[in-house]
Amino acid sequence: MKYLTESTRWVTFYPKFNSSFFIEKAGYFDERPEVHTSVTQLLMLVLLPFLIVQSGWFSFLFPFLFLGWGRLYISLPIRTGIQDCDSPCYGFDYHNDIIWIGIGGIEGSEGQTKWITFEMPWSLSWIRTSTKIKDGSWFHETENNRVHWEEDEKCVIVGSYEWLEANKWQETHPFFDKYDNTTVIATIGVTEREWRALWFKWTSLFAKKRKTINVRFDKAVGEGKGSWKGGTFGCGHQMKMNETPLECLKRMENEKEF
Repeated sequence: MKYLTESTRWVTFYPKFNSSFFIEKAGYFDERPEVHTSVTQLLMLVLLPFLIVQSGWFSFLFPFLFLGWGRLYISLPIRTGIQDCDSPCYGFDYHNDIIWIGIGGIEGSEGQTKWITFEMPWSLSWIRTSTKIKDGSWFHETENNRVHWEEDEKCVIVGSYEWLEANKWQETHPFFDKYDNTTVIATIGVTEREWRALWFKWTSLFAKKRKTINVRFDKAVGEGKGSWKGGTFGCGHQMKMNETPLECLKRMENEKEF
């Protein structure tokens, strides 16, 4: 029997950890329903009746129903007629510090899975993006203090993107492109971002901060320049403690591959 699918595989295995157990009504442009699980999770399901009745180890092994090793994608021999990149899903998944519960979805040419999500207390939440200004001060963009790209009545507007571009601190320095031993001009600015754990947003004690230089080149650098790929015209690089923007740029010359 032929199925609407680009792959003839019935089982795909990856030697990785897995934190999901759900079934999609159809796979990725594959009309066969697809199960997402792992080798150890399937083994636990087989042993579950025996462990519950005969063994006290069940309480210790129960977490392995949700976390397993040996990621498996199992296609079931059922014809659904669905050809889509996304289809209704039932089960659970865990990634990016979020628990995802699949509760079905919408079928069609642009199907969509519906999820109920629960963020973990330690999941990181964006707090601010701070941009260094010409006078040495910082412009802090927060949830209630946003720079707008377009007019948005729901957003408290305190400055425009054009204003920020015109007033941010910038320096220009020569940059050596080791790909072909040429020198271009790099314009750099400085940005610092801060994230806090969801349940600790009220304190900066456990905050994660990252300061970077934002680099714009006057000519393309790296592999691909002069070809259809176009090369690289801009990038960012994380600054170290007590490092100046220029020192970070010079370190980037040696560390970053374009």
